[in-house]
Amino acid sequence: MSKRIIALLLCAFMLIPCFAGCSSKDDGDLGAYITMYLTDQIFDFDPANAYYNSDAINVIGMMYDTLFKLNEDGKVKKSLAKDYKLGTDAETGEKYMEITLNNAYWSNNIRLSADDVVFAWKRLLKSSNDFAAASLLFDIKNARAVKEGDISIDDLGVEAVAIDVVKVTFEGDIDLDQFLLNLTSVATAPLYENYVSKNPDWAKKPSTMVTSGPFKLGKINYKSINDEKDNPIKAKDDNAIDANGNVKNETSYEIREINYFYLERNVYYYRDVERDPIDESVTPYRILVDCTMSAEDILQAYKDGKIFYVGNIPMSLRNDAFVQENVKTSNALSTFVLYMNENALINDGGEGEALFANADVRNALSLAIDREAIAKEVVFAKAATGLVAPGVFNGNKYSKKTDFRTAGGDLIKTSADKSAAEDLLSKAGITASKYSFTIKVAAYDDVHVAIVNKIAEAWNGLGFNVTVEAINPIVNNDYYKEVGAEPSDVCDDLFIEALQRNKYEVIAFDYNAYSADAYSVLSNFAISFSGMALNMTDGNYSLTPNSTGYASDEYNTLIEAIYYLPYFAKLPSTDEELKNVKTADLFPGIFDSVEEYLEVYNKIKAVYEENNISASTNSEDWAAQKTTLLHKAEELLLKDMPVIPVIFNENAVLVHDDLSKIDGTFYIPAHFQKTKLKGYENYSYLDKKGESISIFADFPNIEWDKASK
Repeated sequence: MSKRIIALLLCAFMLIPCFAGCSSKDDGDLGAYITMYLTDQIFDFDPANAYYNSDAINVIGMMYDTLFKLNEDGKVKKSLAKDYKLGTDAETGEKYMEITLNNAYWSNNIRLSADDVVFAWKRLLKSSNDFAAASLLFDIKNARAVKEGDISIDDLGVEAVAIDVVKVTFEGDIDLDQFLLNLTSVATAPLYENYVSKNPDWAKKPSTMVTSGPFKLGKINYKSINDEKDNPIKAKDDNAIDANGNVKNETSYEIREINYFYLERNVYYYRDVERDPIDESVTPYRILVDCTMSAEDILQAYKDGKIFYVGNIPMSLRNDAFVQENVKTSNALSTFVLYMNENALINDGGEGEALFANADVRNALSLAIDREAIAKEVVFAKAATGLVAPGVFNGNKYSKKTDFRTAGGDLIKTSADKSAAEDLLSKAGITASKYSFTIKVAAYDDVHVAIVNKIAEAWNGLGFNVTVEAINPIVNNDYYKEVGAEPSDVCDDLFIEALQRNKYEVIAFDYNAYSADAYSVLSNFAISFSGMALNMTDGNYSLTPNSTGYASDEYNTLIEAIYYLPYFAKLPSTDEELKNVKTADLFPGIFDSVEEYLEVYNKIKAVYEENNISASTNSEDWAAQKTTLLHKAEELLLKDMPVIPVIFNENAVLVHDDLSKIDGTFYIPAHFQKTKLKGYENYSYLDKKGESISIFADFPNIEWDKASK
C-alpha cells in the first residue's frame, strides 16, 4: 500500500511542471491583440536616438529595459539590476560598484549579460560617436578622458567580471543617488553587440534588432508617397554613400512613410519558457498601429471600440469636445525648441553671415514668438518659461511640492514682444530684410509643422525672409559592406540626419530630458559635456560643441563646477600637494599640464565662492549645491539663448474603458506590460477548420464583421 502511495505521489510531482506551464487560455490563444494609435511615424528604434521626439520615447521605452527604473512616483527601483554593492579597492583606494543582473533574456532567447551593459556604455562614450547622453556616465573612471580621445576605450572603468556582474570603477566618491537616477535613462540601456555592430541601421527593422523590454518590433511596413499622378515624390540627400564610401552623384530618393507597424510580446521577458504560461510577464500578444488613418477615422474608431488607446492625439482633434472630456494628461519632461546654428552662413545677398552667432539676434527671435498663442493652438502644452520642463527634479529626488521649473520660475516671456525684438535688432545693427533662412522640421509631425509655421510668420513679421522646410524620410540609400547592397526595407530620416550632421540654419524638435534631472538637460550645452564626436579633421583632435555651436567659457565653467562637486574637496591644489603628481594622474585625466589643471581648479573655486558653496565630502550637501548651480546655468543659457524654448510638451492620451492596468513610468504614460483588454477572446471567429482565429490576425486587414462580440 505504501509503495502505491509513493508511486502516486511521484506521478503527481512529475505532473507539476506540466500544470505550471499551462495557461488558462485555450490552446493556440496567444493573448490579446490590441489596436492602438500609439504614434504615427518612427523610423529609428535606437534608444540613444529616442530623444528628438517625445512620442518616440513613449514607444522605445516599452522595448528596452534599463538597470534601474523610475516609477510613476519618482522613486528609483531595480529593474535589470538584481542588486548592487559599493566597495573600495584595498590596493588603489578606488571606489567601485558591482551590479548583479537579474536572469534576463533578449528577445532572441540569448541571455542578457554584463558584456551587453559594457558594450552599450562604451558606445555612448566612444570619442568618434555623437551621443548627447554620454555625460550621464562621466562619473565612471576615465570616461571623460576616453570621450576626449586621450586614452583607449579599453581603459574605461567598466568591466564584466562575471556573466551577470558589472564592475564600475568611479573617479572618486560619487553622488550615488545621482548615478542611479542616470541609469534610469533608456539611453543607457544595454545593447546586444552582435546586432548593433554589424549594421548602422540595426534599429530600423525587426530582423536586425533584439530588445530587452516587454515588447519587440514585430513588423514595420513602408510605402512611397506619390503625387496626384501616382508618381513617387523624391527628396534630396547630399550625404548618400556608395559602395566605396564616396558621396553619390545621384541626390534624389523616394520619400517614404509608414503604413503600419506592430509591437509583439517578448516571450523571453522574465519568463521561464519551460514552466511559465505564455503571458506570465507580458499580458498582450501584439499592439497594432495603423498609420494610414485620418484624424477623424482615428476618433471614430476609438468611439466605436475599434481602437482602444490613442497615445498621440492628432492636432485637428485636440479641441474636440469628446477628446477634451476624456483625455488624460501628464508632464512629458520635454520642451519643443529651436536650435540656431551659430556656424551657418545666412544668406544676406552676399557671401553670407554668421547671423545666429549674435546673441542679440537670437534673443530678438525669441522675443517675437507668442508662446501663449502656440500653446493654446497645440492644446496639450504650456507656454515655455525656461528650457527645463515641468516634472524634472529639483535635486536628486522627486517632490510633489516643487520641481525644477517651479523653483526656477519664469526666465523668458511667454507673450510676443515685437517692439523689444525690433529694438534688439536695431541695437545689433541688423536690417532683417537682408537675411533669408530656413527652419527645418519633421514633415511627419503635424504638431511640429503647425508650430513652426506660426514661428516663421512671426519672424517674417520682423522683416526676415523665412521659409519652412518640412523634411520627409527617404528610402535607404547607403551601401553597407556587411550586406553588399542597399537595404530597401528601411528608411533614412533626413530630419534626424540634418540635426546630427549640423546641416541646418534653424531646426525645430522636441528636446527631451535624458533623465529626470536638470543636469541631463543643461549639461549638453557645455563643450566638454556635449557628447559630440571628437573633431579629427583639424589635426588637433579638438572637442566639438553642442550642435548649435554655442561656446561660452562662463557656461562651460558652471557645468564643470557642477560635475566637480563630489570630488573638489579632495583635489590637490597647493604646490606641496602637486609637486609629485604626474600629469596623467590629475583628475579627471584630461589635462596636459599642472598649469592647465590649476586654471580649471581656480575657475571652479571662484564659482563656488561666488555662490557661497563650501567644498564638501558629505554627499548630503551635493544635491542642494548642484541645484543652486543648475539654476544659475539655466539663467545664463537663456540669457545667451543658443536654444529657443517654445512650449512644454504634455502626454495626452485616450484610454478605452475596456483596457485596464495601464501602468507607466515617470518617463512614459504607459508600458502595457500587464494591460488587459476586456473580452478580447470575443474578437475572434471560427475558420473553416473550426479553429478560433483572431479578427486582428491578418493586420492591417481586420475582419470586424466576423467578431463574435
